[in-house]
Amino acid sequence: MRSHSKRRNKLILKIVTYTVLIIALVYTLIPFLTIILTSFRTAKDAVRGPFTWPRQWDIINNYMEAWKIGKFSHYLLNSLYMMVFTVIGTLAVATLAGYSFAKFRYPGRNLIYYILLIGMMIPFQTIMLPLYFTLKSMGLLNTLTGISLLSIGTGEGFAIMMMRSFFVSIPDSMLEAARLDGCSEIKVLTKVVLPNTYPAWSSLVVITAMGSWNNLLAPMIYIFKQDKYPIPYALYAFQSAHTTDYQLLAAGMMISIIPIVIVYVIFQRSFQNGIMAGAVKG
Repeated sequence: MRSHSKRRNKLILKIVTYTVLIIALVYTLIPFLTIILTSFRTAKDAVRGPFTWPRQWDIINNYMEAWKIGKFSHYLLNSLYMMVFTVIGTLAVATLAGYSFAKFRYPGRNLIYYILLIGMMIPFQTIMLPLYFTLKSMGLLNTLTGISLLSIGTGEGFAIMMMRSFFVSIPDSMLEAARLDGCSEIKVLTKVVLPNTYPAWSSLVVITAMGSWNNLLAPMIYIFKQDKYPIPYALYAFQSAHTTDYQLLAAGMMISIIPIVIVYVIFQRSFQNGIMAGAVKG
């Protein structure tokens, strides 16, 4: 009886689990599929509603028109610059700081680390005005570099915490063996530690790239020239100018997410491995 009851409970648990997962999947996919279908509709067909099957397909023209009218090529380059700058800067600082916090002992180490963690709890909205004057005094106001540096600074706490947790899992005996073989600290880092950090790097690249690519609030506050707009701000302006052109808006949305989807596809396997490794080691 007990074994039968256990099997029944396991079956009920599986049914509930898969039901919740299916509902979550449908809830996630419906908006995305709706945008895709709307981007393929004609102008007349787009006003019929998002949940109807298109009567006529216009696959190419909507994307070409949105690309031309919205000038997305220029704004995509702006976002790519910001994303690459932010990812490289975040990886460099987080790797060095995380390795320092994980493998070195020095006065104030824990205090500095906890200050970084406390900084993660400060909402960006509370420091917008001081950051404005800081960027202005440094000559970085209304520049993509300034926005990128803001992204690095505001996201560095999480990045350092993530890299530190990964470096802690590397055995100290491995590093000591390298030192006994005559490796300097720089060689220990570059020859022993960094080759093993690809999963953590991949996870951090995806997370940082998505955060930089979707950054809308900072550009709205610190950028005033249209030629400096990143893609989210450009899409926001495009939406304001084409409120009723649903097919063009949907095509613009699809254009804006394609690059970040490519980044995720490239790092997908390593991203999943890095997240799972961090969960197990944490």
